[in-house]
Amino acid sequence: MRRQTLLLPVLILIVFGTSAGVVFAQDPDIPGFEVGAHAAVLRLDDAGTTGTGVGGRVTWNLSRWMAVEGEGNFYPQDTLIAPALSFTPDLRVEYKRRRGDMFFGTKMGVRSELFGLFAKARPGIARLSNGGVQCEGDGCALVLLLAPEYRTEFALDLGGVFEVYPSARTVLRFELGDTIIWHRSVAPPCFGASCTSNNLSSRFGAGLRF
Repeated sequence: MRRQTLLLPVLILIVFGTSAGVVFAQDPDIPGFEVGAHAAVLRLDDAGTTGTGVGGRVTWNLSRWMAVEGEGNFYPQDTLIAPALSFTPDLRVEYKRRRGDMFFGTKMGVRSELFGLFAKARPGIARLSNGGVQCEGDGCALVLLLAPEYRTEFALDLGGVFEVYPSARTVLRFELGDTIIWHRSVAPPCFGASCTSNNLSSRFGAGLRF
């Protein structure tokens, strides 16, 4: 029920935004397309760890106030250290991972000739790959037998976007939001069961407008 409640307004925003963009003519003063690159930071709230990576995006400006865009990110090191349990306080388990994600959706807001402020709603996917498990302390034999199994998982990127336009063909961009991931992998943070995590995400980058 919680998932359906969250997804309904997002789907309405995406469908309405896409159809409305076809109706309203492209503003001749706004470049139609943008390409950009950025640095990405993702803090996994349930694990208390932070991963850094790089990414790129493509934006199609349907009007002055709305755009459709796609984005991809890669985090080469997404290491997670499992918290120690009360009955095994000396046990230390480190999961070495790599993370990739992709999103596609709408950006809607207001802009002037120099600045833009938008809200974003972009569904997508997230994928972890196994880089190995390191373990120290009692109980490691059992931990190493339970090797993590990662799956492609549904994700949703919600938040805000602030843009600066130094010239007619360039853009500086900062994003801050919540990346919601529905975990189905047999791995932390939901070992053996599905769960949902809310993760603070930010991006800073630059782009070209055409």
